[in-house]
Amino acid sequence: MNTLASLRAMAVQGGRRRLRLLGFITLAHVAIHWFMQILPVLGPTLKSNVGLNDVQLGGLASMRMFAQAALDVPSGMLADTWVRQRALIVTSSLVCMGLCYWVFGALSGYGWWLLAVALLAAGTTLFHPASVASLSNQFPESRATAIGIYGMGATLGNTLTPPAMGLLLENFAWQRVMESQFLVGLAAAGVVWLYAARMFEGDEVPTKKPRPFQEIKELARNPVVLVLMLVRSFNQIARQVTMTFLPIYLVEYLGYADFGMGVYLMIMSVSGLVAQSVMGVLSDRLGRKAVLAPSLLLLGLVYFLLQWAAAGVALAIVVVAIGFLFYTVANVTTAAALDVAGKGSQASSFGLVSLGTHILVVPAPTLAGYLIGRFGIMAAFFFPGVCLLVGACFVFPLRFPRD
Repeated sequence: MNTLASLRAMAVQGGRRRLRLLGFITLAHVAIHWFMQILPVLGPTLKSNVGLNDVQLGGLASMRMFAQAALDVPSGMLADTWVRQRALIVTSSLVCMGLCYWVFGALSGYGWWLLAVALLAAGTTLFHPASVASLSNQFPESRATAIGIYGMGATLGNTLTPPAMGLLLENFAWQRVMESQFLVGLAAAGVVWLYAARMFEGDEVPTKKPRPFQEIKELARNPVVLVLMLVRSFNQIARQVTMTFLPIYLVEYLGYADFGMGVYLMIMSVSGLVAQSVMGVLSDRLGRKAVLAPSLLLLGLVYFLLQWAAAGVALAIVVVAIGFLFYTVANVTTAAALDVAGKGSQASSFGLVSLGTHILVVPAPTLAGYLIGRFGIMAAFFFPGVCLLVGACFVFPLRFPRD
């Protein structure tokens, strides 16, 4: 009831224009995560049809993280400096995402596919700082709740993509399926530009000239920001390793077809739909640490349960728990980073935290591929479990501004 009351209050206070902006940004977030989720679903196809090994598959994910690390801070600074151009930044990101999969389908060779995942990273880094900064700016009184609703768009995209893409890959040539995604990206960009471009004009332009380098330097000295970088790194390591190798585990070790594999990834995302709104409200009410610390601890423990979870109901329960807790940690750390930043540096703050995140994440998928070859598939899941437990140890003694 408290959650519903908080959502109703935000609707009353938000006004029609702000709520429409939240709605369109959330819909764009659905499209962004449709594209982001295609890559892990494509993994088993690339292994079986093209002959990529686990290390090469992990290398694609590592390349994506490397490109995101290189672009995180520049994209955040761009969104803070060109506040009035955030609609253009968002639409450009959708075009980049579609172009990524055209390259996968139309051009063959591992080098071209490394370029493709770099385009995917460019789309991701263009979209998130601009969209998150707009929501943070226009919903300061209910920041985590707004980001939780926005995050539900990501979860919806993550939910729809695996079974839909699994069916497409089972029934059509994978190259044609990939090429068609460029049209999806153009269509999504067109809708956002036509119907939402003017809504971004409500973003507050700083009265003082932005000093992104100085603001980033100050944020980098903040102990809360440093811990959030570490925590987001461990959470993202868990995410990337899971999305890269859980499909391989389901298809190669448990014998599922592409559609069955997609169903497991779907239910992981469905649990995030519940987590993001409920836990966002709890975070606004109880404080960031009250939600973040136990979520990290539980998520680390859940990864160790994968080795005992039999295919079927038991595995589904573990997968649901991973999805619920992952999205909780991701959104609460984002809100906590924005709590620290000033109004004129929120996109830069998001970019800085993302940079710190991705630097540590870059080698993780490739390392997980190596661990699989050395110790077996479960080593890939023990690795993020240990990281998350270490992250919880850093959060417990820290005091967050919102608390």
